[in-house]
Amino acid sequence: MPAAALLLVVLFVLCFSALPLVAMVAQSLDGGLVAAGERYASVLANSATEIWNSCFSGAMAAVLATGLALAVSLCITFGAPRLRRPLQVAVLLSMASPPFVASLAYIQLFGKRGLVTHGLLGLSVSPYGWQGVVVMQALFFCALDVLLLTAVLSRIDPALMQAARGLGARPGRVLRTVVLPVAGPAILVCLLLTFIRSISDYGTPVVIGGAFNTVATQIYVQLVGYSDLSAVAVLNMVLLAVSGLVFFAQKRLDARTARLVEGTHGGRADAPAWRMAGPVSTALHVVAVTFGAFIVVLYLTVVRSAFVRGVGAGAPFTLENFEHLAAYDLAPLGRSLLYGILAAALATVLGAVAAYFTARKRVAGSRVLSFCLSMPYMLPGTCLGLGFILAFNGAWGVKLTGGALILVLVLATKQLAISADAFSSSMAQVSRELDMAARGLGAGEARMFRDVIWPNVREAAAVSLVNGFSSAMMSYGALLFLVAPSTKTAVVQLFDALSGGKYGNAAAVAVVLMAVTLVGDVLASRISSRAPRPGAPVPAGTGTEAPSADLGVAGPTTDKEAR
Repeated sequence: MPAAALLLVVLFVLCFSALPLVAMVAQSLDGGLVAAGERYASVLANSATEIWNSCFSGAMAAVLATGLALAVSLCITFGAPRLRRPLQVAVLLSMASPPFVASLAYIQLFGKRGLVTHGLLGLSVSPYGWQGVVVMQALFFCALDVLLLTAVLSRIDPALMQAARGLGARPGRVLRTVVLPVAGPAILVCLLLTFIRSISDYGTPVVIGGAFNTVATQIYVQLVGYSDLSAVAVLNMVLLAVSGLVFFAQKRLDARTARLVEGTHGGRADAPAWRMAGPVSTALHVVAVTFGAFIVVLYLTVVRSAFVRGVGAGAPFTLENFEHLAAYDLAPLGRSLLYGILAAALATVLGAVAAYFTARKRVAGSRVLSFCLSMPYMLPGTCLGLGFILAFNGAWGVKLTGGALILVLVLATKQLAISADAFSSSMAQVSRELDMAARGLGAGEARMFRDVIWPNVREAAAVSLVNGFSSAMMSYGALLFLVAPSTKTAVVQLFDALSGGKYGNAAAVAVVLMAVTLVGDVLASRISSRAPRPGAPVPAGTGTEAPSADLGVAGPTTDKEAR
């Protein structure tokens, strides 16, 4: 039974993680090395502007998002306690939708008939261009950076800050010389991950980029408009190369962060929590509150758009958008729910088995298996979607495209690393002596997992299910290339309506999607909040490692979520 479970995971990873990647690489090399070399040179030369635009907007978005995230994280961890929950709510809101939903609010607020530009300032300006792309991507991607940075900051021993204050250091110097050096590697991780997420996002540039095209939008146009699979494969190889570099850099930085945080422990266990003060604290709180207020305004604007006809301050109230949703969009919503449930269940089961053999048993090849598990989550959605098209469109003797099964499989594959990560963290808290004791009493592998491991990872399973479902509801990168008219999901329907200028219809779908996702995120947060906290008593039968501090928002282990 254990061997069969391991074999099932290995076969799944080979078929749905490795094979699509191999298929994409093979497509980019189609025709032999000489033809492939000419193709690479031609495609890269013709896309030089898009590559530069991607690098420029990605770097700008990464710097802006990481700066915002650092300010918000510092205020959540060391700032005024009364602001902690409102800031967490703002972060939760920004995570409860695809990134291009914020673009809908951006158009409503700052478009030619926008509530701010036209309604308040009397201006008629175009909202399209790189500025909107950078700002909207930064606001959306900031939330994941907040998760990562808050988890790191909350694990710093407060005795260090108190000692620095006792030696006469001002609050600003404490931040500069104690807090930021420890969080430095995590900040670099945020920069790298935000950059790769930015250059992989085609939804935001398509909606509000205007003439500002990126590599991701070029992939979208080449595949949807021209069906040029070879050119798309070459462009995806560019994104894949960047993703691979980021993956290995992040691994090194994660290890360095862990060593730095562990090195801060050893102070007084009862050291009081340190709070920021002074001008630096005031500036950080202003930035954090502005971020929170802008997020709330953005999503209130989306809700307003769902209940009005047209744009502008004088747009009349109507229920037509929800009537349209009831008439035409209920089927995609139902499919999203079904696909999300199935994908979450599949990813949770496979993730538990994968974590047991790679993190608990450390079987031969565990590192390779872990890498293959992580790659689909690291890959841009366009890469994974193209790989599934090439691998399962009959070329390998298997045709899955056009059906619902391939959508469930790609969603489960994308979330498998998150599920395995959650289970690995939980299993790390279970003493290995319990395994030995169960073995000594004659328990087999299956019974040991059932009686020893499973009771300690049930909360991880619940969080994995809820997060997998929420993520599947909002996934669009790979699905856009795989859906057929009979399998279209709500988020794809939303993208089609938004890119077609049907803002009211898009807003109605967005409101329902955000409501469902928020319920799932809150449920996951409630479940994870029951887990042991640092300094809390550890349940009998577990080790002494404490899980990451809860941020009050849903999410898997924060160091992998951003992938």
